[in-house]
Amino acid sequence: MYLTEVPDLIARVHAGLLALTTPPGHGRAQARPSESQIAASVKRNRIISFIDGKPYKSLKWQLVAHGLTPDQYRARFGLPGNYPMVAPTYDKSLRRDDETVAPSKKRS
Repeated sequence: MYLTEVPDLIARVHAGLLALTTPPGHGRAQARPSESQIAASVKRNRIISFIDGKPYKSLKWQLVAHGLTPDQYRARFGLPGNYPMVAPTYDKSLRRDDETVAPSKKRS
């Protein structure tokens, strides 16, 4: 982690702690990440969750654990519609594995 990433990490951890300690709809507004925090949350080999501030290759199981769909997660934190749920390099490795396991058959 670089020194310039520390303020964003602190903000994400704070937002995650607020989300865990505040029941939904009890007066506190959901902390929304800034554009720079959103950009900083997507790394080459991980995505930082806005729920708990931890890095993941895929947010799938964390969203399931919190009863959220990808669209609900994006709406909850004000993320753009094209915000990824899988880290870029992990997504590429999954596609490569799919091609290795089940290569497409060419028809003659």
